[in-house]
Amino acid sequence: MSFLDAIFENIFLQNALLGIGLIAVISGIVGSLLVSNKIVFLGGGVAHSAYGGIGVAFFYGFSLLLGATLSAIFVAFVLAIVKKKYAESIDTFSAILWAFGMALGVIFMNLSSNINADIESYLFGSLLSVDNELLAILLGFDILLLFFTICYYKEILYVSYDYEFCKLKGLKVSLISNIIFAFIAIGVVLSMQISGLMLVLAMLSIPAFIANMFVKSLSGQMIFAGILSGIFMIFGLFFAFSYNFSVGASITLVSIVFLGVFIFLKLVLRRLYG
Repeated sequence: MSFLDAIFENIFLQNALLGIGLIAVISGIVGSLLVSNKIVFLGGGVAHSAYGGIGVAFFYGFSLLLGATLSAIFVAFVLAIVKKKYAESIDTFSAILWAFGMALGVIFMNLSSNINADIESYLFGSLLSVDNELLAILLGFDILLLFFTICYYKEILYVSYDYEFCKLKGLKVSLISNIIFAFIAIGVVLSMQISGLMLVLAMLSIPAFIANMFVKSLSGQMIFAGILSGIFMIFGLFFAFSYNFSVGASITLVSIVFLGVFIFLKLVLRRLYG
């Protein structure tokens, strides 16, 4: 059965494509915020620290998504404080919290009797297991994220590119910055449903990095990164379906190949037009 035929017959593939569209919105906005604020490594810290919340949630028997989200938001707020007071040490603190979250998750997994499929999906991604509940959560988050981005775009722009100027102008930079970090945390956790913990950083940062090379405005970067993210995920899903590969790994490899193509294109354009 071809990939196109399977789309019309397989409800799991249909949900996967809907999930791709919704995740692309998150990837475009959150990824661009990570790249423009130069905090991509921080995103990795948030993602891996979420594993601690997953371990705790699994051990005590409540929602893994809730555990991961609460853990990610807590770490994001801690790193937001660190960024304001000890900006030069943000990578160090990110690495510490990264290691702490992973270690905590492993300990609680050791205390548990078995690892179920839900935990596997957080570690390695499971695009084909996207259900209606997750689609509803993604849609709700996309609406909130788009609303915040559109209504507070000017403030987001200032905070992303000139934090000190914002403080001098008396803007509520701390509040906006904290909200940005919260959206990043939740966006990272939701994106983990597709690519998995191990590869989420690549899925969020590569499309945004490419967009940053070609587009100057932050809004343009968000739109272009979202489109690229959707394309990469569809290609990744195609290869995963056709060759029985891991979806998250396929998306990551497709993204890296396209990154190489775009870097080459950028070099050619620079050589031709200066």
